[in-house]
Amino acid sequence: MKNFYLLIFFILVVLVDQISKNFIQNYMLNNFSEIEIFPFLKLTLVYNSGIAFGMLNELGKLMPTIFAFIAILIALLILIWSIYNKKYYIVMGLIAGGAVGNALDRFRNQAVVDFIDIYWKNYHWPTFNIADISISLGVFFFIYAEFFNRKEIK
Repeated sequence: MKNFYLLIFFILVVLVDQISKNFIQNYMLNNFSEIEIFPFLKLTLVYNSGIAFGMLNELGKLMPTIFAFIAILIALLILIWSIYNKKYYIVMGLIAGGAVGNALDRFRNQAVVDFIDIYWKNYHWPTFNIADISISLGVFFFIYAEFFNRKEIK
């Protein structure tokens, strides 16, 4: 039954991520280049052909496809690991769903669609998306669980 949570969170993350990216692309390409939500948050359409925070985006046109295959392989290994070890179903669903969401972008656009821009004055955090949030939350909760929920081995 707990495997069900893994599948639900995986599918939910991929769907929400892809729907949000599709909406943002369609809306912003036809209407605006930026939408200010708060004085520190705006929606800005950015295509990231590199990896985290735009690193390695100068490596060429084949790299997004290679990154996508690697991400899907890692997501598959994470899902298998979670099922085999019978733990962290929700957390691993978040991480794997985010990885697949970004991989789908790389196959379709040769780049990841990022749109959430958090900033203060002229200082901007790199633009990100729902998949990135999911991966970050999943990793955070995994690390938290591993460090703070361990029982002492005597």
